[in-house]
Amino acid sequence: MPDKTGRTFYSRAGLRKLHGISESTLQNLWTDRENNGHPDAEIIDGVMHWDGEVWAKWHHELQRQRAAANTTNAPKLDGDPEEEVGPAEAAKVCGFADSATVSHYVKNPPEGWPEPDGWDELPTRRRPRWKRWRLWQYLADRKGRGHAGGRPAGPRARVAYPYQGDERLTLARQAIAANPTATNAELIPQLLELTEKPYSRPTWNNILKSAREHPEGD
Repeated sequence: MPDKTGRTFYSRAGLRKLHGISESTLQNLWTDRENNGHPDAEIIDGVMHWDGEVWAKWHHELQRQRAAANTTNAPKLDGDPEEEVGPAEAAKVCGFADSATVSHYVKNPPEGWPEPDGWDELPTRRRPRWKRWRLWQYLADRKGRGHAGGRPAGPRARVAYPYQGDERLTLARQAIAANPTATNAELIPQLLELTEKPYSRPTWNNILKSAREHPEGD
């Protein structure tokens, strides 16, 4: 729905159709707007709408940050989020050693692996292409990888709850103890300054959640 300035606004249903994101995910992103910086809504005909360009730019950056926080290898997270890339570049985006993993995923996709956005018709085969942001989204939502699994640094260990043994959980507990009435949104800026390596706001939000649920260290 374009307005007089030429901007196009989308309802949640429009965003779902345009970006292929589920209703529940869109609702969760809006609910967590205090922590993730979700753009403000405008009410049009009694329904919430969002500036399509602003929302897409915000969502791409959120997925890029979450992908970086949720990947143990070195992913390649620069470039135009809407650019379509082939298997070789997709492997670099995901931090895979080579394109063999991508080729395997095309035939046997793991949970969350995106469908190709397009195909190159080559003389002997078809080559898939993905938008960079869809690969970022896969990395961001991937289970059991990087810091999102709550594993401490070093050898893998069984944990009783997310981030058990992680020094960031200790920092989060200390911040909560010092400011027991503060919200996550108020605590995160303080925590961002306490680690040499930067972590995304969604990651710190998850750490704070675990710290509130498990205030005592083991």
